[in-house]
Amino acid sequence: MFESITQPSAPNSTNPAAPKPPTTPLEIHTMPERFLGSTKTSGPTPAPKGGSRKKLIIAIAIIVVLLGAGAALVFTGVLNKNAANTSNVNLVTNAPATNLNRNLNLNTNANLNANANTNLNANVNVNVNANANTNVNQNANANTNSNPLAVSSVDTDKDGLTDAEESVFSTNPSSQDSDGDGFLDGSEVKLGYNPKGSGKLAGSSLVTTFTNALYGAEVLYPRTWTSSARSSTEQLFTSPPADETIAVSVLDNPARLTAKQWYLQQAPSVDPASLTEVATWDKQSNGVVSPDSNAFYFANGSQVYLVSLSYGAKPSVDSRTTLEMVGRSLTVDPSKVNVNANTNSANTNVNTNTNTNVNTNANANSNLNTNS
Repeated sequence: MFESITQPSAPNSTNPAAPKPPTTPLEIHTMPERFLGSTKTSGPTPAPKGGSRKKLIIAIAIIVVLLGAGAALVFTGVLNKNAANTSNVNLVTNAPATNLNRNLNLNTNANLNANANTNLNANVNVNVNANANTNVNQNANANTNSNPLAVSSVDTDKDGLTDAEESVFSTNPSSQDSDGDGFLDGSEVKLGYNPKGSGKLAGSSLVTTFTNALYGAEVLYPRTWTSSARSSTEQLFTSPPADETIAVSVLDNPARLTAKQWYLQQAPSVDPASLTEVATWDKQSNGVVSPDSNAFYFANGSQVYLVSLSYGAKPSVDSRTTLEMVGRSLTVDPSKVNVNANTNSANTNVNTNTNTNVNTNANANSNLNTNS
């Protein structure tokens, strides 16, 4: 059953030395006799095949793993390049095979944006501002005379100045022309000239000036008379010997009427023909004289200036020429003609604001994106 092992002969030139047996024990398998030839050739015994087969399998496995890792690296690089630039066509050649990678990106973006914006703004602003300032003064003649029919007192020389006024202006009651310039003393006083010498009355020592700072109004009054304020709108000038007073009052004229219109509005029963029209010396204010000649009304801007004479129950009046001198000497600062200090006023403001805003916005957006 077991074959004997022949001991090899000593090595020589014709018989080389046989390889050394492996240090590990050998497994000897005997094949069935039917598979053995009739004779057995001599020679070196082949090396066992079990160890070489294992090594071959391990080497093949290592090569397969390395090839897989390399292929993974190459494939990852190709994917990264394609993700970074999708518009390029990449040809990647890997040995031993050729890898043709084509990345075709077709991006069709159709953006149709239709914006229809209609803005209709109908703004109707109606502002009606009606300012009605009404001051009803039923007493157009503000004097306190109880004898409206009193006549002027004695005028000896008939020059227009009563004997009492001759004393006020230091003129000669027996001479119609005290300074000999050819003009009556009374006419010079009424027109603002000096009856005692040359020049204007304002430049003489016979009169002094009063100024209402609130309204910018100035008048002349006799220097021998006293001045006192009754209110911010009324100043009194009094002649103690004659017991007569001239008052200068400021009244409202919101409609900017003429003096005659204003007077008739306050006293509609008065006959317009009974009013004498007059003007100030500087021609800046128009005026009228009341029918009894005891009051002057001058209109300037939104004010009416009333210059009135009060003499009580006396049967005669001394100072009508002086009254005219004070009234016609009125001057008004143009920058203050619109001052309104009357507290008896009614103001009506009507504001109507209608605002209509109509805004229509229509936006139509269409986006067509095709990626292949």
